[in-house]
Amino acid sequence: MSTSSTTPFFGRAYSLTIAPKSGPTIIVSSDAFEPEALRFTFDISQYAYSSFWHAEFIIYNADGNISSGPSAGLNLYQAVIQEGDIVTLCAGYQYDYPNGNLPVIFTGQIFYTIQDRLDVVDKRLIIHCLLSRVLTTQNFLNSTIPALSTQFTQAQLIASKSMNPITINSSQIQSAISKATPQRGAANLPRGKSYFGNPHPYLNAIADQNSLASWFTEKEWHADSLQFPVGSLVATYAPVSPAGGPPAQVGGVTLSLIGQPQQTQFGVTFRILLDPRVQVKAPLPQVAVQLQFIRQAPIAYPLPAGTGPAYPLVDKYVVVGVRFTGDTRGNTWYSEITGLAQIQNVIGLLGSGSVQSDPSGN
Repeated sequence: MSTSSTTPFFGRAYSLTIAPKSGPTIIVSSDAFEPEALRFTFDISQYAYSSFWHAEFIIYNADGNISSGPSAGLNLYQAVIQEGDIVTLCAGYQYDYPNGNLPVIFTGQIFYTIQDRLDVVDKRLIIHCLLSRVLTTQNFLNSTIPALSTQFTQAQLIASKSMNPITINSSQIQSAISKATPQRGAANLPRGKSYFGNPHPYLNAIADQNSLASWFTEKEWHADSLQFPVGSLVATYAPVSPAGGPPAQVGGVTLSLIGQPQQTQFGVTFRILLDPRVQVKAPLPQVAVQLQFIRQAPIAYPLPAGTGPAYPLVDKYVVVGVRFTGDTRGNTWYSEITGLAQIQNVIGLLGSGSVQSDPSGN
């Protein structure tokens, strides 16, 4: 086995783990510069205003035995892989993680698998995952809460009393709710309240009433404000200079932009070399793009009446969406980021539900 790469952004490192309900754990991992590793691709989407994150993994030529690594000798076509099994992807670059402690990009349950042939030559195992089904559509709540309970107390009770308990970051959720301004009435319950049914609409209602974006990861409910973000600045991005050599990190700036960032109505979208540091988790992280590299929109998008002439072009954005795409034997190894400027009234424009999504009407 050759040694790991010592060149930034060169030498991919990855590990795809499938944990079946029965049988041994399956690991498809990189082998230094991949002389014997199985090829697989991934397409993972994370959005701060979408309850169901999805991911697709395609493993090529999986009908034979794995020749190296922790799962050497295992045949993926013969392994029992079914709905509910847990899939975890860790990915990055060898230079950034020389000890092999790769960050997790995705953890979720398998929804279904497909076996097919590509161009009658390559046999493929396609794994499609949906996140948070156990916490949302397959969950149940039957509980009560006394009068004058705060919205944070309600969120705690809903999460803890659900049939499939939901984890929340108590300090972060409490901070987000306290900073937001409720859209109607007092934040405390005027009377006792009963909860019965799916906990998802109740948590969504609390988020909507406080103008928060809310979403689920594998075991946790997240909620955060786009108007008052408290997440740290993860990175500042710029393109590689034609005379400046390969992608690198110079003076706190990551030179890994692919193409040109595009200003949108609410912020910016851009593509970079895969960066596992950018994750859609509360508190929502922030990224910066040097202004001179952003392609400005050809028209000035108007703000709501009376709030200003147009959405500004700024250099710092709140990350509300990340799409990770990769091919272990191809060119694709990217993160596509959707960033929003800190603007008012953005929650409704993202398609968030109304306060009436609470089935009991509070």
